[in-house]
Amino acid sequence: MEEKKRRQFMKQAAGLGVLGIAAAGGIWAAKDFKMQKGRLRPPGAVPEEQYLSMCIKCGQCLQVCPYDAIKLEDIDGKAGVGTAYISPLERGCYLCEAFPCVLACPTGALDHEANVIENVHMGMAIVVNESACLALTGKKVTNEMIGRIYDHTKVISAEERRNRKVVVHNSDPEKVKLQKELLVKLSEKEGKSCSLCADLCPFEPDPKQAIGMISKEGGLFPEIREACVGCGACVELCPTKVLQILPYATYADVYEKNKGSKHA
Repeated sequence: MEEKKRRQFMKQAAGLGVLGIAAAGGIWAAKDFKMQKGRLRPPGAVPEEQYLSMCIKCGQCLQVCPYDAIKLEDIDGKAGVGTAYISPLERGCYLCEAFPCVLACPTGALDHEANVIENVHMGMAIVVNESACLALTGKKVTNEMIGRIYDHTKVISAEERRNRKVVVHNSDPEKVKLQKELLVKLSEKEGKSCSLCADLCPFEPDPKQAIGMISKEGGLFPEIREACVGCGACVELCPTKVLQILPYATYADVYEKNKGSKHA
């Protein structure tokens, strides 16, 4: 029976394009659970079937998103055409204060009780490409890696994008300030050993509750922790696609804790 369950789990994982649920040094082990095949939804999204019936495709969440993280499903979305989603490889959610997307939703498809970090849960980060992690070999963050995020940023000028450099001005609109401040933090990491996923995790007040770097095989490796809300920022920031988000999954679904583990 257990072998049958394991085979079913791996079949579901393959259906999602998940190459494997790896964990840092064996400290966390994946558990069998029903994996979601849907899109990553904005903060506060109610369960998928309910979400599809409640979202009226108005786009108000998209309009107020300070990071331009929210998109509307195109014709390939089939039943979900016009519904809001997030594609972390293109732009993760940065868990902005007061969650304006939640407050803007007129129907409750984004639950208004989820306008504080304690009530937000979008999914769970998992490791899908362990061998590609730059931190394992101590590789440095390059300008090219940083450039990916500049290219994702819509509010900066073509010159800023080309030069990979921004300056935050007092006169900048709040949305522009927030996105520029992210780029400034990112640029400060150039030439340093890669730990972007942990260093720039937006979980507040303590990102280390959601993700941290631990020692492994002579290098470092990201460890996903219980407070992770599946915002997808780490997925966008990772230069080599080590991480992925399982929508709606919880920490209990995915990981079981080894009591002997130590957090970084």
